[in-house]
Amino acid sequence: MTVRIHSLFATLLVGAMLCVVVPVAAQAASFHDQPPMTNVEIERFCADFPAFKQFMYENRVTGKSAHPVVDKDGNPSFRWDEKVLPWFEGRDWTPERFFYVMTHCSAAMSMVRMGDKVTGANRPKDMPLIGAYELNLVRQYEGQLLEALSAGVKKTLGRY
Repeated sequence: MTVRIHSLFATLLVGAMLCVVVPVAAQAASFHDQPPMTNVEIERFCADFPAFKQFMYENRVTGKSAHPVVDKDGNPSFRWDEKVLPWFEGRDWTPERFFYVMTHCSAAMSMVRMGDKVTGANRPKDMPLIGAYELNLVRQYEGQLLEALSAGVKKTLGRY
């Protein structure tokens, strides 16, 4: 059951990004030790995430270029490499903050949709811990987040 739930979280996150796998360099060990998301950030994320997915598709950037991991201490973290950095140029996001909001929205959506199946001992190891504030915030934006996370890409490259 734990493997199935871990697969669901990974599928939600990676599937939302429309990605495949490549090696990356680790970022800071305290990735999830950031301030909680805000309403403004979730609204901006909902508006910007479809463009991020399109960028990933058009530039053939794969899933391991930005993906959840478990750090050396066994804590959930996130890695990305230089292939995703051009998308952030001229935007109000830093990679750290965008990926924090992305992972916390995905994790909280998993919790809203699956409840106890992804909490406590059932929480996938690469899934961040979500506090009551962020969980309630995501509940307020559930519809917009589902739409943003499931947005399709324009198939401009003749692949898939």
